[in-house]
Amino acid sequence: MKKKNILYLLGSGRSGTTLLATILNSTNDISTTGELHQFYTYLQNKSSCSCGALLNECKFWRLVVKDMDLSKDEIQNFQKKQNNEEGHRYIPSIILGRKASEDYILSQEKLFNFIENHTTKKWVLDSSKYIGRFLLLKQMPSLKLKGIYVIRDVRGVINSFNKQVQTPRKPISTILYYILTNCFGQLVCWMNKDVIKVKYEDFIDNPHEHVQRIYNILLDQNHNDDALNDVFEMPHIIGGNRLKSSKTIKIKKDTAWKTTISRPKQILYYLMCLPFMLLNRYKL
Repeated sequence: MKKKNILYLLGSGRSGTTLLATILNSTNDISTTGELHQFYTYLQNKSSCSCGALLNECKFWRLVVKDMDLSKDEIQNFQKKQNNEEGHRYIPSIILGRKASEDYILSQEKLFNFIENHTTKKWVLDSSKYIGRFLLLKQMPSLKLKGIYVIRDVRGVINSFNKQVQTPRKPISTILYYILTNCFGQLVCWMNKDVIKVKYEDFIDNPHEHVQRIYNILLDQNHNDDALNDVFEMPHIIGGNRLKSSKTIKIKKDTAWKTTISRPKQILYYLMCLPFMLLNRYKL
């Protein structure tokens, strides 16, 4: 049986994954679908795609939903399985050997099967970020799973969560979340040769170089485009940050934290996440 090619973004929220996923979608071989850990929740809650249409009315997702032909009970069961197996608190037990349930595997096989049927590109990109989900999908023999671990300066993440939009967090809560997700993200990156690390700041500075690196290392091929465009069309994605409501995205470096966060707090936040700041060569 031919394996399905899946790229997976993992790391903490507000690390620039929506922009990275959108840029990768503009290439010839990668189709970005958004945060697929929310797919069954979106169906159950009748939520909208980034294009503004309900999933069963969206130009792309309606074909997937129609072919999956799921009952209300199946949607509810699959949604519960994801919530009960993918959460951050389950990561240690998964690392220690806990296996995905049969229903969980079935739910993901159905999802990836029908997504693959409706895209002409070689790789499907899931930007869920959940490390637990990555580890569970890694158990599935039907998937050829490669990971991109995205890291960002904690002060940029804090500044993004400070914005009163889309689940804001206080700085201390953000730091605890950042430490938790990046502890496991870095561990998975170290343990798995099929996961590479991408720094948000480096990617924004030179996106072409990093797209080429992703293609060379993970896809084992060259990226044939000589240069990337300046403007990228938003794909039909589930989840994502507030940028998803835009029809297009431009590459723009976000360093607002340097002016919106006072210098004493910048130093404090840096020191609270010192191992990650030093490991990833962020400057004080």
